[in-house]
Amino acid sequence: MTKINGKVAELLAKHPHLSQPEAIKIIADKNQRKKQKRIEKTDRINAKKLKKEAAVLNSDEA
Repeated sequence: MTKINGKVAELLAKHPHLSQPEAIKIIADKNQRKKQKRIEKTDRINAKKLKKEAAVLNSDEA
């Protein structure tokens, strides 16, 4: 069983009123939100690095 199928099975066991397509959609949406958070975090880190590099270059020119 793949990781996704395991998570769907766990969700269905916890909430038996859900259908399998609903559970798959919930898991897919959750994964998408997690992916978006990782992208935003990486963007913030990269922006900080660029800002720090720019500050170092400016201080070298002075």
